[in-house]
Amino acid sequence: MTSKSKILVTGSSIRSDLLEPLRTAGHIVRVPDGTLTEAELIRELADTEVYLYGGDEEATAPVIESSVALRLIAFYGVGYESFMDVEAVRRHGVRVTNTPGTLNNSVAEFTIGQLLNCRRHLTEYALKYLNGSSGDEAKQSDLGAHTVGIIGMGGIGTRLAEILTKGFDANVAYFSRTRKPALEEQLGIRYTSLNELFEVSESLLVMIPGNSETRHLVGEEQLGRLRHGSVLVNTARPEIVEPGSLDANLRSGRISAAAIDGYYSEKTEETESLKQLQPHPLLITGHVASLTHDARDAMTRRAVGSILNFLDTGADECIVV
Repeated sequence: MTSKSKILVTGSSIRSDLLEPLRTAGHIVRVPDGTLTEAELIRELADTEVYLYGGDEEATAPVIESSVALRLIAFYGVGYESFMDVEAVRRHGVRVTNTPGTLNNSVAEFTIGQLLNCRRHLTEYALKYLNGSSGDEAKQSDLGAHTVGIIGMGGIGTRLAEILTKGFDANVAYFSRTRKPALEEQLGIRYTSLNELFEVSESLLVMIPGNSETRHLVGEEQLGRLRHGSVLVNTARPEIVEPGSLDANLRSGRISAAAIDGYYSEKTEETESLKQLQPHPLLITGHVASLTHDARDAMTRRAVGSILNFLDTGADECIVV
């Protein structure tokens, strides 16, 4: 049996009973309430070896640098780069695991829901009815008559392509860092350059990790290539799309509707102006795309398994840093 370790668990959607294997193995598990501030996180991690990162706090450089006992961060999800200072993690020799494959379906379903909402103006028309101003709604078109572009063809992008082609008979084009010829043949999707993707897509789905390389990857040059009345759904990180460009294109009608899951961390003139466009033509949700029992329980089981493996052997198949 491994020696007893202190484990910090954050996040309100983690079922306590799924943490029982950690307690059974003799480890001390602490689950504080609420979202921790930087100072609170520093205090919690002062003598903690393992951090199951399931909340909305930020593991900044000061947090990592002060956590002298920390050996492992078990990140609850996939896109860990957006939530922690990766360079600080590397400098201090902290290992990181994530939970690949556990949220593909939940995020894909949510993204399709937002696509339908934007494409068919469901929120807008519901508000019109509520306000007694319905009756002048415009005709929309089926997804099957559209080309949907996907930026990023990882696990979630692949699931999106499956649903769109098999469920809606949509035309799907994609851009990804790695081309997927076998998937192209299997689903009948086609690969394009990033700029071409904006030119051919009537609806665009953003599904790539958020990091320094992808920050503002989508800006005025790309959005200016969209045809008038296009739709954009971003269930990755908000910062991938430059907020001022999104604001301008929503106001001009080039983008008829957009949806973002989560919002920009920096409060600027551009982000404040963009926020004024909700709930239509901009719909903002609070980082809830993976908020299903199925996905969250699967993530917890995978994270707990990784923690036990790491504490037993120093290794795990889900180590990413």
